[in-house]
Amino acid sequence: MIGLNSFEDEKNLLLKEALEFKSINDVSDMFKRRFFDLVTKVIIDNVSNDDSFFGNFMLKIERKIRLDISYPLSTIPEISGFKMSFNPILFLNATKREMEALFKHEIYHIMFSHYIREKELRDSYSKEAVNIALDISINQFIKHLPMECKRLDSINLEYNLNMKEDMPIDYYAEKINEAIKIREKKSKKDSKSSDKVKREYDIESAHDAWEDIDIDLDRVKDLTKKTALSSNKGDTPINILKIIESYSEKSQITWQKLLKRMIPTVKSGYKKTIVRRDRRQSERVDLRGKLKDSVPEIIVAIDISASMTQKDIEKIIIEVLGIIKGRVDKIKIIECDNEIRRVYNVKTPKDIKPRFNNSGSTKFSPVFEYINKNNLKDKLLVYFTDGVGEKELLVSPKSKRIIWVLTGKDELSLKNSFGIIKKLNKDSVEGEGGSAALNMIRGVIHDWAR
Repeated sequence: MIGLNSFEDEKNLLLKEALEFKSINDVSDMFKRRFFDLVTKVIIDNVSNDDSFFGNFMLKIERKIRLDISYPLSTIPEISGFKMSFNPILFLNATKREMEALFKHEIYHIMFSHYIREKELRDSYSKEAVNIALDISINQFIKHLPMECKRLDSINLEYNLNMKEDMPIDYYAEKINEAIKIREKKSKKDSKSSDKVKREYDIESAHDAWEDIDIDLDRVKDLTKKTALSSNKGDTPINILKIIESYSEKSQITWQKLLKRMIPTVKSGYKKTIVRRDRRQSERVDLRGKLKDSVPEIIVAIDISASMTQKDIEKIIIEVLGIIKGRVDKIKIIECDNEIRRVYNVKTPKDIKPRFNNSGSTKFSPVFEYINKNNLKDKLLVYFTDGVGEKELLVSPKSKRIIWVLTGKDELSLKNSFGIIKKLNKDSVEGEGGSAALNMIRGVIHDWAR
């Protein structure tokens, strides 16, 4: 463990120097060496305790100093790996325990693909709302953060809201955005300093460095996967471990062959292609042609009755992750026992919610009633169940595309399945792995486009 007194003494000396900085030119090589020696001590201490995942992750991150960021740390992905920038004025104001928490904050951003989520949300909500939503969604998992960091309870008080824990980022962004619109306070922008050396936290610009990302987001995902897998030494937090496990878990059903035959499409405009010339100017070989672009839509129904074990639910999550990895843009989850308990949309693994705690009996009819009532008959339905339920449906399914996925040893109790039946068990593993789903979707879109 780090000797606290010597650590604090060195930290305070560095902070005293940092407070005198007027520009980046004032940061000497000697200061950089001493500063990063201190940072390394925190990381090494992290590796040796129960938070070794975060310490191992930090060992793989390149570090630099910036004075113009309004948060102690800011991390962006580059071709060579992740690069973390430190504002020493803000960082050195933190205790050692708070520094460790700030490292976790950055790594949670990486693991939950917040670079991608920020780009998805910024066209719908204000910059302030998005940045706060991203932070409070992960700060719920982190203890000992500096008091300046945004927490759910403080945001609820500040914006007069009553938001709940463990909700999707979209939910937080929407609620905060609405509060920003109606609050009577004058915008804080008028009072912000234009000083290039940032000496205070500013949540609205905390993630501005992400605008400098200039590599493909698929490359970011690969980089995250590689770094996370090599950092996992057995004591990784459960919410991060689930993401890591999804990298290597293999779905048992060959979704590529199955969905290619059954999945519906929704026209969503056109995409440019180099394999077809422009129809109106076919003589122009320099112009790219167009192909119809399609976005698959899937409904995933999950039997959450008492007869379904936790292991069954885990199998289901793996299969759903296999579909999501294939970049199916629209997945609607329906949780049902003897009635529908919850319906929500999923875009990323982070959006998958913990099992709804209920112990009702099994009925399949409510799902088909919901589909008929909401005019979703053209969507593909994948229904995960142990198979034990009604013998006959109370309504006639209008959907022509139904896949029953049985998680146990029982057969489907319905006399008429109105679809096809697949089983999940160790004796009938058909899977090509989660990566196959990506090729599946590409193949599906390509074939339909032709």
